[in-house]
Amino acid sequence: MIINPQETVNAASSGFQLWLSVVVPALLPFFIVADLLLAMGMANFLGVLLEPVMRPLFRLPGCSSLVVVMGFTSGFPVGAILSRKLYDQKMLSADETERLVSFTNNSSPLFILGAVGVGMFASPVLGYLLAASHYLSNLLLGILWRFRAKDKPVSKNKSPRGFRQAYQALLEANQKNPHSPGKMLGDAIKNSLNNILAIAGFIIIFSVITRMFAVWGIIKYLAILFMKIFSFLNLPYTVVYGMGMGMFEITIGSSTIAMAPQGALIHKLLAVSAIMAFSGFSIIAQVMSIVTGIPVRMSFYLLSRFIQMCLSVSICWIAYKVFVVPIQSIHSLSIPLYKILYSFNAWHFSLNCLLLGLLVIVVMILSSILLTDQ
Repeated sequence: MIINPQETVNAASSGFQLWLSVVVPALLPFFIVADLLLAMGMANFLGVLLEPVMRPLFRLPGCSSLVVVMGFTSGFPVGAILSRKLYDQKMLSADETERLVSFTNNSSPLFILGAVGVGMFASPVLGYLLAASHYLSNLLLGILWRFRAKDKPVSKNKSPRGFRQAYQALLEANQKNPHSPGKMLGDAIKNSLNNILAIAGFIIIFSVITRMFAVWGIIKYLAILFMKIFSFLNLPYTVVYGMGMGMFEITIGSSTIAMAPQGALIHKLLAVSAIMAFSGFSIIAQVMSIVTGIPVRMSFYLLSRFIQMCLSVSICWIAYKVFVVPIQSIHSLSIPLYKILYSFNAWHFSLNCLLLGLLVIVVMILSSILLTDQ
């Protein structure tokens, strides 16, 4: 910061613009709504109603369905925040919390479809391809981890499940937390603003660190190391350099890869898919700061990221061969990062994703009713 003050200021400014224009509209509505739903006892309601769906799929209690839906429709680090709150309320065990955190922290649809697909690759089709590989790999990871779950009873409640039992659980939760709607809304906004400000700090500091490493040549040596490791893929230096940037900050890395002058489209897509699955040390630091003090091991979280990288790259390669090869004329478009940030309406996109999440919860409830009837 002393040697290169101008670079530091530019990097911090870029990180702040990213936070203000993308992260705030992408996450703040989800933070507020999720906090309100938990305060109103919705996790207890879903915990009774969606047990028949969540237990067979992930060997997790029904209350975790809220974390899964919000995590997949919002983005980092909503899954970690909600998992932490459920653990603090003793609704999740240590093993369940660790497994839930490992697959409910995703890149947001706003980032994948808007910033990467439309803004960086100038193709909604490629955005959907990357989104499918990213979310499907995380779902497969959650299903995979179910096999290491510790044996426990399916449910403490032996009685038949239905809306009556779920509503009773909702009433009991509200009796334990008898706050007025105004109080709950105020607390939700305060908690959400604290979380969003903490995320701003992580984004800005890692933007500065990533820029410093690029100026000092550390990213260059990291790219050379990656070229040797992935020599069998014949990745060009510019793409591998973007992967090195993406190890620290996912947005900068994705933009660098998309605008690389060399490299086939498939190489760029696989590289972006890999760094989105890894999520970068900036996101990992955010998640670990949220779950500190609870039994979520960093080694387990990093192992999950490595497994997701393998799954995501494999799915992306298969989807590319099946769907994108027939329209091979799609090319990447090199546009500056600051233009990418304003190439779509972030607030509108985020609210649509929030609506989608609520619709998913409704579909899960209907599925649970059908399973219970059977």
